[in-house]
Amino acid sequence: MIGYFDVRNGCAGDMIAGSLASCVDIGEIKKQLKLIDFPTKYDIEIKQIIKHTGKFHGIKANQFIVKLEEKENDRKYREIVSIFKNSKLNEPAKEKILKVFETLAKAESKVHNECLDKLHFHAVGQTDALVEVAFSILALEQLGINEVFASPVGVSNIAPATMEMISGIPAVFRDIPFEITTPTGIAIIVSLVKSYGDSPPVITTGYGYGTGTIQTEFPNTVLFAYGEPSYQKYEKVGIIETSVDDTNPVIFEYLIETLYQAGALEVCFFNAMTKKSRPLFCIRVLCKPEQKEILSKIIFQQTTTLGIRYREEERLILERKIEKVKTKYGEISIKIGYLSGKPVNIMPEYGDCKKIAAEKNVPVKKIINEALRRAIEEMDENRL
Repeated sequence: MIGYFDVRNGCAGDMIAGSLASCVDIGEIKKQLKLIDFPTKYDIEIKQIIKHTGKFHGIKANQFIVKLEEKENDRKYREIVSIFKNSKLNEPAKEKILKVFETLAKAESKVHNECLDKLHFHAVGQTDALVEVAFSILALEQLGINEVFASPVGVSNIAPATMEMISGIPAVFRDIPFEITTPTGIAIIVSLVKSYGDSPPVITTGYGYGTGTIQTEFPNTVLFAYGEPSYQKYEKVGIIETSVDDTNPVIFEYLIETLYQAGALEVCFFNAMTKKSRPLFCIRVLCKPEQKEILSKIIFQQTTTLGIRYREEERLILERKIEKVKTKYGEISIKIGYLSGKPVNIMPEYGDCKKIAAEKNVPVKKIINEALRRAIEEMDENRL
């Protein structure tokens, strides 16, 4: 399950928790929160309001309010660690909550030049902030979210710790005279998010808006949406392309071998016609972005091209698994592609089939067909 936070208009702990509140069984999460010995008694109130602004229609959003029974003093970072370590939550939830506060503590420690053992939290160490973080993590766990993505983060009137935490991630700096992203909010985002910008294609299951208490001229809301990925895997790949009309084609076999040995994911050649009716070869190489330099160098060295085009694209791929089946010709590897956990593609490994065909003096197509037949039989019998 994939989760996505739209935080272009900023984020705070209460806004994130509020956005999640529309998607979960709140009563169940409140039961889990009782497994944590918070230092001060509290009560959670979730108010659904319509956020009106000067330029937009109203947005229905949740205000996540933690009411404390008494005023609190500052709290040491190590005290917060103890609160969650000594709780009865499951270990994965503990680890994620502690990661949020570790992210926050390291930022505060750096900007204030104070070691972690002596570090005191002010507002971010109060029970309401602890509840907001714990609620958010438990909500994501209840939804079964295993990957989190987010938009670039909107920031303004930035606290030093917030500035430290947004270093290295996409941010939009806005000319607004108050803070739209708080240290607690950005600590949650930075600790959970896999990447920023577009999410992988997702079939949306649910969504919710969370908001703060400040009335603004823009919708100071966080949107959280979640759902199943429409493909099993999503990744960025590099595309290297060039065209040659004066390279001897006999070298192409060696070029292909060299590119694959260097890590190319795919190498393709296309025929075309260029100026003066010259035959042209278009070379396209699919690669991991970090392989761009070494693969481009090979093309420059092995061909007559004077220039190479490069771009990055998104690739959607199925989850893959290699199994082995026993046939009357021998054991053959089978590649299986899964979509949403169900097999949709089955193909024998050509290398295995080619080797056996040569050894047995049998047409390779017969080996492929036999391996495919056996694979389907074993899948029908739930043995693959």
